[in-house]
Amino acid sequence: MSEPTAPTAADVRTAADALKAAIDAHLAAVETRSDESDPAVRTAFLAMAAAAEAYDDALYDAYNEVTPFEIPSQYPEDHADPDNPEAISVLIRRDYQIEHPGRLLGAARGLAPGTVDPEVDVSTVAGSLAALFDVFDPDEIHNRSDELGLLPGDGTTWVLAADPDALGEEQWFEDPFSETDPERVVCRFDLIGDEEDEEYFDTFAEDESEDEVDGIEVV
Repeated sequence: MSEPTAPTAADVRTAADALKAAIDAHLAAVETRSDESDPAVRTAFLAMAAAAEAYDDALYDAYNEVTPFEIPSQYPEDHADPDNPEAISVLIRRDYQIEHPGRLLGAARGLAPGTVDPEVDVSTVAGSLAALFDVFDPDEIHNRSDELGLLPGDGTTWVLAADPDALGEEQWFEDPFSETDPERVVCRFDLIGDEEDEEYFDTFAEDESEDEVDGIEVV
C-alpha cells in the first residue's frame, strides 16, 4: 500500500481559495439570514469550519506551518437544534395504580432464585417493585402490568434535541428529573455501560407543563 503524498503548493493554494469562498458564503448567509435560527447560517458555518480544517491540514503537511484557527467540531450557538439535532434524549413517563398489591408481592416472590438482590425485602410493595424493575425492563413491566397487579395510567415519550457534549457524563444520574420529589421515589435504576443509555436533561425549566412530565410517579 503506497504512502499518501504530501499536498503540493497548488493543493495548498486551492484549499486557501476554498476557505476564502467559504468565508464569503458564511458572511453572505449571516447578512441575509431570516432569523437567529436560520439553518442557512449553520450550514455555511459548518462548511467554513470544514474548509478551514482542510486548509490547516494542507498547510501543515506541505510547509510544516500552522494557522491561528481553532476548528470547532460543532456549531457553537445551537448544539441542540431541534431541526438538525446532533444527539437526542428520550424521556419516558408511565403512571400506574397498584391495583392488586397481593398480586404484585406474589410476582416478586415468584422470581427465579438468584435474580433478586437478597437485601431487597419482597414482603413490601416498595421492595417488590424494586425487585421486579431490577429483573424486567420497563417495557416488559408494562406488558405484564395485569399479572403484576398494576393498572396502567397515562404515559408519554419525549424525544429531545440534546447537547452532544453532555452525552456520556454521569452527573445527570444524580438529578435526572429536577422537579421530582425525593420522598415519592420508590426506586430508580440507571442503565450504564453495555445497556442502552437514556439521556435525561432539565429542558423544561421554562416550560409551563414542567410539573406534568418532569418526573416519575408511582401511585
